[in-house]
Amino acid sequence: MRVVLVLADDPAVDDGGLRRSVEAALASAYHDVDVIDLHAGDFNPAMTAAGRRAYHSGEPLVEPDVADFGPRVSAAEALVFVYRASWTGMPPRLKGFVDRTFVPGVGFHLTDGKLQRGLVGVRRLTAIAIHDRSRSEVLRSRDYGRRILLRTMRLIVNRRCRRRYVALYDTRPERAAAARRRFSAKLDRVLVGL
Repeated sequence: MRVVLVLADDPAVDDGGLRRSVEAALASAYHDVDVIDLHAGDFNPAMTAAGRRAYHSGEPLVEPDVADFGPRVSAAEALVFVYRASWTGMPPRLKGFVDRTFVPGVGFHLTDGKLQRGLVGVRRLTAIAIHDRSRSEVLRSRDYGRRILLRTMRLIVNRRCRRRYVALYDTRPERAAAARRRFSAKLDRVLVGL
């Protein structure tokens, strides 16, 4: 399966080897993995004025830092997002990636004012998140990252797309060991079973 792996977690922050674990699990299942690391290169999460003007044009990916993202996600059969959640849900780089990549002509098409799915080849959608807060705190704050990546994006991918969310909650040191073991076991099952 062609997998686009979007890494939005900061490599400078200790994630307990999450990046390596995800890449290793996907490789062990013999998936063809295309990695987009949002902290590598010159990716700017903010949409520029030129990008905003181009949003509704026939060529919305005019800025060089996102120009190759469209063809890469369009060729994907699975999208996997890895991130450390911020207080609003998604970190700014991931939110910028979503806003600037899943534009008209890539993520969707407007035909007679109606939304048409643009990523019909995407049959698997997985979000992998690390939350510093407890699960109950995250759910009380509505977990906008999960809602955007799994609920909103279901409108632009294949109708039968399977969606999964794997999260590690409450990463305080005194609770992290047991939670991390459960998280790792679930993560392996989900990624191998893409």
